[in-house]
Amino acid sequence: MIYELKSKGFWLDEAVDKLLDYLKEQGMDKGTIVCAAGMTPSAPIHFGILREIAVSSFVADELVRRCKKTRLIYYWDDYDHFCKIPYYTTREKVAEHIGKTLDEVPDFNGNFQSYGEHYMRDFEKCLHFCGFFPDYNYQARLYKSGWYTDFIRKAIKNREKIFRIVHHSKDLDSPEMQERCKSYYPLEIYCEHCGKDSTRTTGYDESSDTVSYECKECGKKGSYVLGKNFRGKLAWKINWATRWTDDGVCFESSGENQLTDTGSYSVSSRIATEIFGGKVPFSLLYRFIGMPGIAKVSRAQGEKTLANNFVKVLEPAIIRWLLVKNPPNKAFSVDIDGGIVRIYHEWDVFCEKIESGECTETERRIYQIATQGVEMSRVRVPFKTITISLGITGGDREKTALQMSKIVNFDGTPEELYMAVRPRINAAAYWLYHCGHTETEPSLRRSFNKNVWKTLPENIRGDVATLRNSVERLTTENEAKQTLYGIVCDDAERREFFRALYLLILDTERGPKLATLLCLMPKEKLLMLLGGDEK
Repeated sequence: MIYELKSKGFWLDEAVDKLLDYLKEQGMDKGTIVCAAGMTPSAPIHFGILREIAVSSFVADELVRRCKKTRLIYYWDDYDHFCKIPYYTTREKVAEHIGKTLDEVPDFNGNFQSYGEHYMRDFEKCLHFCGFFPDYNYQARLYKSGWYTDFIRKAIKNREKIFRIVHHSKDLDSPEMQERCKSYYPLEIYCEHCGKDSTRTTGYDESSDTVSYECKECGKKGSYVLGKNFRGKLAWKINWATRWTDDGVCFESSGENQLTDTGSYSVSSRIATEIFGGKVPFSLLYRFIGMPGIAKVSRAQGEKTLANNFVKVLEPAIIRWLLVKNPPNKAFSVDIDGGIVRIYHEWDVFCEKIESGECTETERRIYQIATQGVEMSRVRVPFKTITISLGITGGDREKTALQMSKIVNFDGTPEELYMAVRPRINAAAYWLYHCGHTETEPSLRRSFNKNVWKTLPENIRGDVATLRNSVERLTTENEAKQTLYGIVCDDAERREFFRALYLLILDTERGPKLATLLCLMPKEKLLMLLGGDEK
């Protein structure tokens, strides 16, 4: 069953209600309710993939809340062939491995046993960071162990029926399709000589349980005995139906492309029921996560979209909040470049709403789901304040907490503040120094800027001197703001005054909010840069 959310209430309640109704109708409501998701680790994994596993995980948790026995599975298709070239290399450099299984391609960019393992482990860390803990199903391991042998035999026996299901939208009575049907096998076989999948299955001998093939890559011919030395797998749509039947999958979320009339879900549903005698899971439609100017995040955009970068710039509770507050059928965008300050601000406002009690019951549930079992900053210091402080301290995270302790309302030591804000400090540091945002980091001058001072009009010099005499009052952002605006009333003169301060402190004409900058700076450093040592 394909389902798209319809009501205006909390999407998770609607999805689970409809799921349970469907399972009862289909006689699938006895025993464990299996929720699933999965993907092929064919390249560095982008953060858009998080939505699929998040939806299945949220549904599984809600089922547990309703006292249902539940299992969450994540399928790793590491027995698929290597075909998608990662952004950091070229097709020419990896040509010898194209077509091999992902678990046998070497790790080009790390120290794992295989290319597939590298990206599986990377993403598993991301999932655990976000509080998602599925059972992992590694397809390479299962296929090599012979786990799916009976399904393979049944698929071969019913290959003509499968061909007609897979190609149901075409003219199956045409001579061309009839000829293709005769030679069709629902298999992807890896050559025992070159290891690639550029093969054509040429026959199956039931008496010896042997599949024969020929390889277009190396020209060799060969054969495998099912259940013994077979190196191959079922084609995707047949494989999907196999997993549903084997594990009794009850729920998955799927993208729009899979849920069309001719898409994978429709074809796999017929194969599951008509060939394997299995059941069809409830499938909830989800739409893509995008970025500003890009409707769908994909691995083609390179490092910017990688999941392991995404989880390092946002606290895990915020990631879960973004994924649970947006209904799966609603596309949304995440701007972790220019919009990251806004994301943190909106989260902080949301948390304050929860703590004040001025929230709806749905908002409270969203908060509980977002914060369940994950790390979060216990003191919500604005993200921008942290980046300014990191710049002032040269990136020293503990000194950053020491600087912030002077302006943050916190009843504890700087060390305790550091521990309370560590998730956000770490995220801000990664965003600054690993994601190319150091241009937003304030870099203090090391000495008084005499050249700039000489160019300042007398009235602006007087304003700077007044501020210099008021440095001890700059202990909070409000006090710093009141002091700045109290010194100069005229708007035009105030603009010149602020420009002079930026030049004297940062050697630039613009910068972060002055009130924040001034109260975070060490007072002796500020005095020196404002000309305190000049006679």
